[in-house]
Amino acid sequence: MFLSAASSIIYLLLFFIASLIILVFSSDAFFDNAVPMFRSRGIGDMYAGTIFVGFASVLDEIALSASSLIFRHPEIGIGAVEGSNLITMAFFTVIVAVSYLEVAGEFTLDMIVILVLTILSMVFAEIFVHIPWFYSIALFVPFVVYLVIKAGGSKEAGYGPQEYSNIVLIVSFFLIFLSSDTLVRSTIGIASYTGINLVDLSAYGIGMVSSFPEIIMILVSLRGGRKVVSMGIFTGSTVYKMSLIPGIIIVSEPTGFSDIFYMLLAILVMSLLVLFLGIMSRKSQGRSNIH
Repeated sequence: MFLSAASSIIYLLLFFIASLIILVFSSDAFFDNAVPMFRSRGIGDMYAGTIFVGFASVLDEIALSASSLIFRHPEIGIGAVEGSNLITMAFFTVIVAVSYLEVAGEFTLDMIVILVLTILSMVFAEIFVHIPWFYSIALFVPFVVYLVIKAGGSKEAGYGPQEYSNIVLIVSFFLIFLSSDTLVRSTIGIASYTGINLVDLSAYGIGMVSSFPEIIMILVSLRGGRKVVSMGIFTGSTVYKMSLIPGIIIVSEPTGFSDIFYMLLAILVMSLLVLFLGIMSRKSQGRSNIH
């Protein structure tokens, strides 16, 4: 509420910096406790990253999408979600090429699902300005199939005793949500001084900032050497943002992807590159195992 009433750019910048710092530390604390908590229940790192931690990383987009529907501007939610996807995908494409090749092959299914969802969104962008609500089922189906397949391979044995704090886990979870929401809102306030177009602001302004939680979580897990969890966050959060969140927006309020076709095209190209790198890595590992 105070943030909405802030009339000075200085206040907005202070909120931006403070929320970013809180987001970094709360993401670190969340990781340090979430991974051992899932391991203690026999849930593998891949499933934990893609489904549970990936969900935590898109809390800001969920909150923003809900707000966009309340204020009857669904294009803000769609633009921000896909803009966030673009930034995260660009960041991760570089990371995969540099240091993730040995685990990229394990996420072939994830990248195929992302490709399918991106192609569906591009088709909708070409056909509809406002997508009929019942077509959202085309986005929900790949998401459900993805969850079912992932759940089938979620159990892993062999983890020893794991130490974690439920209190820290809960507090850090809510701090991620609150700091992400404040980060996005302060960005809207800062950008409003420039008079940028609403869709462009959502896609390239809010989307850039709302990608911070995923990027920060990816870097935090990478710093801890948890590459499987890290890539799981990337693929899981992207699937959420390509299916569940836009699907709910489309069902609730008439909107579509027509204004962000070229953004979707860029996501498609980068997804193909990550998939190709993963397949080549898998083949390379297969040949090395034979020898």
